[in-house]
Amino acid sequence: MKKKILGIVLVGIIALAGIYHMASAQAVTNEVSALSGTVSWTAQPGATVQEGNDLVRIETMTGSTAACRASADGVVKEVLVSPGQMIKSGQIVARIVVQ
Repeated sequence: MKKKILGIVLVGIIALAGIYHMASAQAVTNEVSALSGTVSWTAQPGATVQEGNDLVRIETMTGSTAACRASADGVVKEVLVSPGQMIKSGQIVARIVVQ
């Protein structure tokens, strides 16, 4: 009887731990460049961004323009490009943790 109760308690603890882990998991979004060019500026990891904020800017013949904007509110987890680097349209350039 004690083994049965211990088994039930153990299963309950494991189930609660799994539920807690799923509830605390945060969605990470890959942000993709819409344009090709040479990176002139990037947001910094840890920066809080709102949907539409610039994440990566590139140099064009007429000046600097946004190559990638945040698709949701969140925090910049990592930036995968750096100033001076050539990027292509469709390339993943940053990741944000959606809030």
